[in-house]
Amino acid sequence: MKIALINPNLETRIYSPWPPLGILYLGTILKGNGFQVNLLDAAAQNYSKKNILKWIKKIKPDIVGITIFSVSFLVSMELAKEIKQWNPNIKIVLGHYHPTMQAQRIIQKYGDLIDYIVRGEGEYILLELCRFLEKHTNNQKDPENIKGLTFKNSNGRIISTPDAPLITNLDTLPFPERNLLDFDYKWNFGGFEFSKSKLTTIISSRGCPFNCSYCACSKFAKRRWRPRSAENIVEELLLIEEQGYTEVNFVDDNFTLRPKRVIKLCELMKKEKIDLNWHTDGRVDQTSQNMLCWMSKVGCRSIWFGFESANQRILDIYNKHTKVSQFDTAIRKTRKANINLIVGLFMLGAPTESLDEIKNTITFAVNSDIDIPFFNVVEIFPGITLWDDFISKGLIHPEDKIKILIGNEIREVERWETTSRVIDVLLSPEEQEIMLDTFFNAYKRFFSFERKKYMIKTVLRALKSKFMLNMMGNIMSNIKDAMNAIITFRESKPKGFGIYED
Repeated sequence: MKIALINPNLETRIYSPWPPLGILYLGTILKGNGFQVNLLDAAAQNYSKKNILKWIKKIKPDIVGITIFSVSFLVSMELAKEIKQWNPNIKIVLGHYHPTMQAQRIIQKYGDLIDYIVRGEGEYILLELCRFLEKHTNNQKDPENIKGLTFKNSNGRIISTPDAPLITNLDTLPFPERNLLDFDYKWNFGGFEFSKSKLTTIISSRGCPFNCSYCACSKFAKRRWRPRSAENIVEELLLIEEQGYTEVNFVDDNFTLRPKRVIKLCELMKKEKIDLNWHTDGRVDQTSQNMLCWMSKVGCRSIWFGFESANQRILDIYNKHTKVSQFDTAIRKTRKANINLIVGLFMLGAPTESLDEIKNTITFAVNSDIDIPFFNVVEIFPGITLWDDFISKGLIHPEDKIKILIGNEIREVERWETTSRVIDVLLSPEEQEIMLDTFFNAYKRFFSFERKKYMIKTVLRALKSKFMLNMMGNIMSNIKDAMNAIITFRESKPKGFGIYED
């Protein structure tokens, strides 16, 4: 049985092409159990629907699995339609966040296109499903005994089997076979190519115990954090190094949750003499000085702090459980540890957030000793608390009709099928325009001589670091393309966010 796994092209979004571990784990497990598997990262390769379909026709799979976030859902439904028109016998399976959160609605509306939805962590659910379909090729039996599935049975009734348990021992998972994806990944984020070195991704844990109102992780992983052993992680890092990778992104939901665990991992990396540049996200309330120093000692080159907002009121709306007073301390400790690069992640346009509060966050970024900021517009979508709050307050309804650009066509869809900017829901068009001007000008302020003192510090630090010099050279070499992407983000609402509000 042939299986094709696809990470779809977002088409309307600025995309950072990092190896998608989701389909890599799925593909590795399926291949290890005797299935013929082909993987395509259509987002990284910027494949059009036409190119994806051409790839599928060449492979002629029996099953097509698509991993989907809310932003890629409608594009994926267009792809599913094309696949079914070409070959109605292909089974199409969806997985990841959006299908998990909206399984019932998806099957209700798209049951003629989508055969099965895998809810939650899909590695072994999909394996069971593929084994079932291989055995029951006549479609006369339904997989009602496989946990974690939603589908229409042979009588047309929607079936949702009980949730499958989370994978508690992550050490039992095989290491992803990264050569299943044919793409040369670089360290890139938001249109900026930071390094030309060979990049891959890795997880050292899954889940997060926090419940931030803008994040779907807590619901997806049931607020359970599960770590891999340090020995298991290092074994994979040694393999990654052997395969010629030099840059590694830890894409955990919460890498720094337990400092003692991180220190143990670093000690083992030092013992094994692992020589990799690696990067991770961090929380400002998880900045043990000893942990940060160990991270720096064994190759951690950047930490990406989710500051989100410089206003405590907004942090509390986000249920972030951090304090603005912790921001400068986190930056100072990271500098003391000599981690080369500090990236600040900010969210602008929260519910009830005033223009003055947005400006205050931007001012914090400008006056802080971080190296690069990313300012993101707050969006709501199924699976996050803010989405549920907006529904309970009557501000939105999942079946609201909104207009969206799909390819070159404006179509009317239901709100649950995509994401919505908070400012589009709560503000007038005039207020939205003022907000967007402020967002766009945030980058101008940050990279202006208003930050002269910090820019000089950054340059002086860079002169002492080969890593930083290489990174700055790469950024400058493609800054024109990156800034054009940011301008598109500002000036083209349909292309940047896809929604036309009536």
